Amino acid sequence: MTANRSSNVMTLFLLRHGQSELNHENIFCGWIDAKLTDKGKEQARHSAELIKQYCKANNLKLPQIGYTSRLIRTQQTIETMCEEFKLKPQLQIVYDFNKIKLGDEFGSDKKDNMKIPILQTWRLNERHYGSWQGQRKPNVLEEYGKDKYMFIRRDYEGKPPPVDLDREMIQQENEKGSSTGYEFKEPNRQIKYELECSNHEIVLPDSESLREVVYRLNPFLQNVILKLANQYDESSCLIVGHGSSVRSLLKILEGISDDDIKNVDIPNGIPLVVELDKNDGLKFIRKFYLDPESAKINAEKVRNEGFVKNP
Repeated sequence: MTANRSSNVMTLFLLRHGQSELNHENIFCGWIDAKLTDKGKEQARHSAELIKQYCKANNLKLPQIGYTSRLIRTQQTIETMCEEFKLKPQLQIVYDFNKIKLGDEFGSDKKDNMKIPILQTWRLNERHYGSWQGQRKPNVLEEYGKDKYMFIRRDYEGKPPPVDLDREMIQQENEKGSSTGYEFKEPNRQIKYELECSNHEIVLPDSESLREVVYRLNPFLQNVILKLANQYDESSCLIVGHGSSVRSLLKILEGISDDDIKNVDIPNGIPLVVELDKNDGLKFIRKFYLDPESAKINAEKVRNEGFVKNP
């Protein structure tokens, strides 16, 4: 898709990570660290190619900065995309908004065009699915029934039961599997999120509604993503998140109502272009997928997860 470009437009390339091992198994993944499947890596390469084509057609630079969650599947997605872009990712975990280091050359003519800073934050993590994490969606649907299942899964206020971290989090770095019936477990937070846990202002969740995802993500959007876009007059950036974190970004940027957001479904591995007006406080202009037909088909598959078996 070709659009009329303007120097007054800031472009966000939003992307839900490529297919993960647990997406493939129709399992609620949440904060479990599932890796990409081969299909997921191919989706990431294809997404990079679509973005390259769009940038070339619209005389737009490749993304100048990238953002991911702290979960492996988004990191693998953006690293695979950087390979296609022929850029070297410079990874940095953000646990304090005041401790971001982009390098003196960022945003200047001295910038190393082969490098791209990638800021990683727990605030872009998938919604925490509480005790539903690691559970197969058809089994949860059967246990809760269609109405309650869809309310918890899709409604803005819907929230699963909290996780019991003593049972559903890996207690030792080398622990494999579980003797308590949970085949898939969340990484030990004291190890994986050591930096975040050292910041006493951060409280990591044990279950979340979409409202709570919006609440924890909005400060990062305002104080990091949009602030840096203004500060360095960026033309574009790349954000690789998850179904719920991408939905949350759209809700904030586009002003989607609490009721309408439940009808927004995000497919894996298809770039969504969001344009913001630099002359009007980075106000939302429009959004569109770079592969709209595939996005429509795969978004419908996302909505039906739990009701039909994955192919």
